[in-house]
Amino acid sequence: MKASSLSLAALAVLAGLAPVSPVAGQTTVGIHAGLTRAKLADLEALAEQESRSGIRLDVSTTVPVSGSLGLRFAGSYVQAGGGVRVPQLEVDYFRLSGLARLGLTQGSRSEGAYLLLGPYWGLRTACSASVSGGGVSFSADCDATDIQLSTTDFGVSGGAGLEVRVASRMGMAFELLYDLGLQGLGGSAPGLGGSKTTRVFSILAGLVFSL
Repeated sequence: MKASSLSLAALAVLAGLAPVSPVAGQTTVGIHAGLTRAKLADLEALAEQESRSGIRLDVSTTVPVSGSLGLRFAGSYVQAGGGVRVPQLEVDYFRLSGLARLGLTQGSRSEGAYLLLGPYWGLRTACSASVSGGGVSFSADCDATDIQLSTTDFGVSGGAGLEVRVASRMGMAFELLYDLGLQGLGGSAPGLGGSKTTRVFSILAGLVFSL
């Protein structure tokens, strides 16, 4: 819980440090929140396991590069994890990402539909493992068990969004994102081979402010 609180505090700091564009209206700051559906995937068996539902919070700054192309830098609190029969994992991350943003609407730098694609790096902030069966369940912090998970995660994030202008310097945005983990979790418990990686599907909505 303490680590999760630190992640949320870090997101607030990122919002405060967002750079101011020398040309008004070009750089934007966004705050998005929504739901996640996360799974663990096995790179060896190419099979996904049971999923976990969670939440996601993003704070981002988008800087235009050329025409409809921009770069979005974001800090995110993401609830990931999933089931591997025994145990079930709930893993939370604080992530940093740098995504290319390609606008699909002619004549507009920010409004309309757009695509996102780029890398992310995550730091594990919380992890719990649970086992249930026969009407009995048990849950413990991963660090208190012999599950040796990696403290970091990295991968590629991509998706699409739609921004609708509601005021001269404010818009509403709706996004669908898919995070493809490329780093094995490295767990040592049964069913947690190092080939297990994260997969997170997110549905987000939020506000975007032009500077």
